[in-house]
Amino acid sequence: MKTNQLSIGVINSPNGSPGIVITLETTGIFLGILVSACMLAGVAINVISKMNRISSSITQIEEALKGYASNAEQIRDLDKRLDLHLQEYVNRKDVVQMVMGQLDQKINHKFKRLLFYTRDIQRYMQKNTDFKMREYEENTQPEE
Repeated sequence: MKTNQLSIGVINSPNGSPGIVITLETTGIFLGILVSACMLAGVAINVISKMNRISSSITQIEEALKGYASNAEQIRDLDKRLDLHLQEYVNRKDVVQMVMGQLDQKINHKFKRLLFYTRDIQRYMQKNTDFKMREYEENTQPEE
C-alpha cells in the first residue's frame, strides 16, 4: 500500500536542526481542528444568541409584571376606596331611615295629641254650648 505524503521542511537551518515539517496528515489534522473549532464557535454563538434572546424575553416579562403589579396596586386602592364609599352610603342610608322613622313617629304622636285635644275641645263645647260635632271626611279627589 502506498501512502501519499507531502513533506515540506527546512533542511538547512542555522541551528542545524530541521524546522517545521508539514505532511498531508498534519495538514488534515490541522484542518480538522480548524473546522471543529469553527463548528464549536458557531455552536457557541448560537447558544449565546439564544441565551441573549431568553434574557431579553425575561427582561420584557419582568417589565410587564412590574406594570401588572402597579395595576394590581391601583385596583386594590380603588377597591378599598369603593368599599369605604359603599360603607359610607350604607351608614348614611341607615341614618336617613332612622331619622325618617323618628320623624314619622313624632308626626304620628303630634297628630294623636292634636286629635285628642280637638276631641276634648269639641266635647267641652258640646257640653257647655250648643256646638254640634261633625265627622271629618277625607276628600281625596280634587275639586273641579
